[in-house]
Amino acid sequence: MRHIHPPRSLALLVPVALAMTLAACGDDSEPAADEPVDTVADAVPPTTVPPTTVPPTTAAPAGYEHPTGADEVVVSITHEGGFVPVETIFSQLPSLLVTGDARQFTLGPQIAIYPGPLLPNVQVAAIGEDGVQDLLALADEYGLLEDREYEVPTNIADASDTVVTITADGATYVHRAYALGLGAGPGVTDESGDRADLQAFVEAATMMDETPTDTFASDAYLVRSFPTDDLSGYDIEPTIVAWPLADVDLAAASDCVEIAAADIGDVFATANQLTFFEQDGVVYRLAVKPQLPGDAC
Repeated sequence: MRHIHPPRSLALLVPVALAMTLAACGDDSEPAADEPVDTVADAVPPTTVPPTTVPPTTAAPAGYEHPTGADEVVVSITHEGGFVPVETIFSQLPSLLVTGDARQFTLGPQIAIYPGPLLPNVQVAAIGEDGVQDLLALADEYGLLEDREYEVPTNIADASDTVVTITADGATYVHRAYALGLGAGPGVTDESGDRADLQAFVEAATMMDETPTDTFASDAYLVRSFPTDDLSGYDIEPTIVAWPLADVDLAAASDCVEIAAADIGDVFATANQLTFFEQDGVVYRLAVKPQLPGDAC
């Protein structure tokens, strides 16, 4: 007789199926204490939910670092040199000066008379830290928080240098451009490249703030004396006043001398550009300017 053997795979499945059937028919009671307990399911670790974390807060940028002292200069815009008298060069003041304590100094309107007042009309305003940051951001926008060299036009004579000085983020940048705004020729203000950036900054910086101003009362004046022997060349005769300070020698002030406003302020306030002063038989013309932060003899 021929015997038919089941396939090997089926032979393996039969005992397994039988074992499962017997297990299904077994006792439903709890296993005895000494019986092994199937712990396969219990060995699967529970799903772990990571704790909720708050992402670190990124602090807002603190802005540009700058000096903070009342006598420290953050930004200044000046015009230096040119074909003008020495006394005029000495008396020139910044068209804009911003200090570390967020004060802004500008030149106010001047009375259109001759002779004009001896003292210039300096205005001061508190622009706050936001104002300082806005000004430094403007400088950064025009690329002035870096060192630059500026082309020098050769078709203009006797012009002044525009000098912009900026101190920020631990560095000081000095931008000096000869005849700025006149680079294309007399009466033409078109500039290009770095000179155009510098001119745009100067124009925007001197017009960007409308904060109310007060007349600046300086604690001291810087004075330079010029002996004058001949008074005949003036269309209007100068007024000669006796010099009131015996302890200030005008002969020694041919370079520069600092005089306290409390000692001479009233005299200078009433003087004009043709008020001359006499000391020890010598007549002197004086160039006078209020001492601004960062300036000294």
